[in-house]
Amino acid sequence: MARRIAESTLNASTIDILNVIRANATYEYQSLVPEVTQEIDIPKVGDVLYGHPAMANQFLNALVNRIAFVRIKSAVFNNPFTRLKKGYLEMGETVEEVYVQISRARLFSAEKAEAREFKRSIPDVRTAFHCINWRVQYPITIQNEDLRQAFTSFSGVEDLIARIIESVYTAAEYDEYLLFKYLIIKAVAHGKMYPQAFDATDLKNAAVAFRGMSNKLPFMSNKYNASGVDTTTPKANQYIFMDADFNAQYDVNVLASAFNMDKADFMGRLTLVDDWTTFDNERFAEIRKESDGIEEITAAELALMKDVKAIIVDDEWFQVYDNLTTMTETYVASGLYWNYFYTTWKIVSSSPFANAIVFVDGGATLTAPASLTVEVVDKSIDENATVLTLVPQANGASLAWSEYTFVQTEDAVRNGIGVQKYGAILIPANATATKMTIKLGDNTYTSATAIAGTEAVGATITFAKD
Repeated sequence: MARRIAESTLNASTIDILNVIRANATYEYQSLVPEVTQEIDIPKVGDVLYGHPAMANQFLNALVNRIAFVRIKSAVFNNPFTRLKKGYLEMGETVEEVYVQISRARLFSAEKAEAREFKRSIPDVRTAFHCINWRVQYPITIQNEDLRQAFTSFSGVEDLIARIIESVYTAAEYDEYLLFKYLIIKAVAHGKMYPQAFDATDLKNAAVAFRGMSNKLPFMSNKYNASGVDTTTPKANQYIFMDADFNAQYDVNVLASAFNMDKADFMGRLTLVDDWTTFDNERFAEIRKESDGIEEITAAELALMKDVKAIIVDDEWFQVYDNLTTMTETYVASGLYWNYFYTTWKIVSSSPFANAIVFVDGGATLTAPASLTVEVVDKSIDENATVLTLVPQANGASLAWSEYTFVQTEDAVRNGIGVQKYGAILIPANATATKMTIKLGDNTYTSATAIAGTEAVGATITFAKD
């Protein structure tokens, strides 16, 4: 179950912090370290700790685990830039997202009632699995000298906390910002968001485009999400992303009006990014060497993003969960320093069932490809039938809508072939080879050759646009 971390702040002085640590420490620590009642007592605590490594270790552990982590948790889970995160996943490492398609009506018939009474009506249930795919660690080193300096001024311990937090929090927050940006760029540049073009030479056109699409999302439609399910996105669940330069061209009140929101609501749902055409790939270079969980943002993908002006997503589109946040430590006696390791695990994913629209310059290329290449990724054979699993290969970066469905054509029905919309093809043993059809947006593609079930795993089939 996911939950939100309650917001908390640290409102304690150095004296308060020292006394809280002492009150919760061992008897040996309490007997050696005096209680602090005034500022001039602070250096006395430092003298004791610096002369007793075991006591210093107790102090630092308590400082990090009891005090510093209060600030780290408050920042990581409750800062305004991560309001679209879904919370802290306490159990397990996979989130199963389930969507039940709305039911279809049928004509009432008393004559058919007997036959229908106990007939099962299987709902159209679709699922998506989001797994932990971000496991990283941030190291921090605290030296003996850092500990000595913490007791030379009234705010010394607070300064030490700030240094610990800055070392991990700034890095973790920046990385999380990049991960959100990564999800958006990959989705837009591979046709996973519905593209809406407008003439960007006149800002009035942008306002009209924003207002029109924002007004459409609360109505039931299967047009604006990657899975083609019937769903809605009320105004309250719409979130807007813009780059800083494009946003600067608008008065806030004009933008709020364009989305039919008052200024306060609009500002609460607006998130700015620096720009769409750059990405700090170097930041994740070390991770990519050892993991395939994140890809490089390519130059071709960034080139496409230059035409992006704004994005509207349902707040459920981002499926980002925190799964683990922990701080561990090791004292290195040979070097007289402490190594701390801040470890965080996350699920970083997006929902195929949530609406997402990208607004692009009217000059952008939104033309569907002339052909699709489909690979046979699985094959199952028994004496009665062969089942092929077909998956279209990536056709490179493109803003064009790329969500496909395989079509159960009349020819397939006539030849006894079953076609599942996501690419599972059931071919009876005595079936006649038949050409397959794919629907991609408003375009239809037909296989160049008939599919007979004899195709091997790894074989590719070309589909040409009709």
